[in-house]
Amino acid sequence: MACKKGSYFRNVTTGNTLEKTLDQVRDSYQGRHVRKLLRKKERKQKLVGVKNKIKSLFAKIWSLFYHREKGYRFQSRFVSMLFVGGCVVYILTVEFLFFALTLLKYLNYKLDQLGNTLEDLFGYLWQVSDDPDYQEFIGDLGNLTLAVEIVLIQATDVVYYSIIVSCTLSCAIILINILHMCTSFRKNLFTLYKGDDSLIPLASELSSINLCVGSIKFGGFQVAYLIWGYVILTIVLTLVCLVLGGFISVLIFGFTDWLVNKVLQIWPGLLVAIALLIIQKLLARFLFLQGDGQHLRLDNRRFYFIFTYFMFFYNIFLGIASCLLRIIKSLIFGIICLCRLDISTLPRKFEGFDPGFTAYKGYIHMEVAHTHPVVLVFIQLLYTLSRERKGLDPEPVESCKQQPDTKYSIPMKRAIRNRAAQFNWLVLYTLLHNPSVRIYRKGFIQSMRKAIKEGLKIPISDQPITDFDLVKLQEERDKEEQELAKTNKQNGATSPTIFNLAPVNFSENYKNAYSAHAYIDMKQSEKM
Repeated sequence: MACKKGSYFRNVTTGNTLEKTLDQVRDSYQGRHVRKLLRKKERKQKLVGVKNKIKSLFAKIWSLFYHREKGYRFQSRFVSMLFVGGCVVYILTVEFLFFALTLLKYLNYKLDQLGNTLEDLFGYLWQVSDDPDYQEFIGDLGNLTLAVEIVLIQATDVVYYSIIVSCTLSCAIILINILHMCTSFRKNLFTLYKGDDSLIPLASELSSINLCVGSIKFGGFQVAYLIWGYVILTIVLTLVCLVLGGFISVLIFGFTDWLVNKVLQIWPGLLVAIALLIIQKLLARFLFLQGDGQHLRLDNRRFYFIFTYFMFFYNIFLGIASCLLRIIKSLIFGIICLCRLDISTLPRKFEGFDPGFTAYKGYIHMEVAHTHPVVLVFIQLLYTLSRERKGLDPEPVESCKQQPDTKYSIPMKRAIRNRAAQFNWLVLYTLLHNPSVRIYRKGFIQSMRKAIKEGLKIPISDQPITDFDLVKLQEERDKEEQELAKTNKQNGATSPTIFNLAPVNFSENYKNAYSAHAYIDMKQSEKM
């Protein structure tokens, strides 16, 4: 079976037997996937020993970033796309860090130069006049300038470390997102293999043209979104680090009274809000629901409705704060997940307005349509057994996508001789046991049409009528007409009676196979 580039099977040369070929198909990735679907899930055994528990702990921690599926290999296009995106993010990180280092050196040089200039200026002004008040003013101005210089140096350090921290965190977050994208893509792929649309809408609900266009755009879109996500995340983290750095610097310089006053003003409201949330959860678990919250079955209904009415007014104020938290959470997760196309930043009903997610849907549906393991194994086995049954020459096949080094061979037996004769015997057997079927054969339909067109008798055979047969039938018809005319003349008839065999309207009788067969037999008996 020859396939285009990128398909799973292509022609190679090998001399494996049929049993070995089927074993190789079974041991391929697609075969193992199908076998896994047909097997029961194995129960996890309890780990014994400290060493195994430590390994399990590290495996769980690593699974937070990436979950490995044994035997699965990502598509080369997907891997190369993420590799290009990672390289671009790495280059941007190095460039930003180099910019931060250069900026710090430049600002320190300018601040040192400004400090030396101001120091010389204040020294000169101190020596110009002997007035004590003037000298005191110059001294205070010099101290103020020194304090400003210290603040500027501190601000420079805050900017420098903010850029370093933001660039490093952004790069780490993007790399973690890339690992999560791999896991999410594989999960979505397996989900669509099952026909589940809980994560990604099914292809039947979307346009094939849009899916194809989205598959084309996916690679470029993903790299571009990684770049934009890194830049925006770096800018936001830099601003956050600057705010935190400034806040810490203010505390370092001793400005703590305003912070204490703000905390004293805010903490009662926060404490009441937290207490109300805890009380609602405790009452819902131990008082309102049956089985300590295990079942969604109400208990103490009257108290439940009274408490709901009582908490209505308090929940209004909690909702105001909750709305602000919702906005903040949406901004945080939206910025973090902006670089990922497998997660839409819009709700499910408005995902169609997200061009990145639309491109992702097109790519994953294209992969599902051409890499479904169950379909590939079914076609491979069906093709192998079909070729073996027909007895055709061997046509080896190779799994060229998941396992490019594994070659599969499909040997066949000798071709069966006189296959046309075998087919004719099967047709004859069918017609003998189903005589009404013959009116649906191509030969009978052609014979009927030509007979109606030429004004001949309705044929009783389902064999095609040739030109020679038409000439022969026309000669027989002329001969019958001459004999009838001669007979009438001998009997003294004034004019010969010529029977005009007009075309027969067979459409009504042709609707039913049995009635058409009876009609043909009746016409044949009349002619005889």
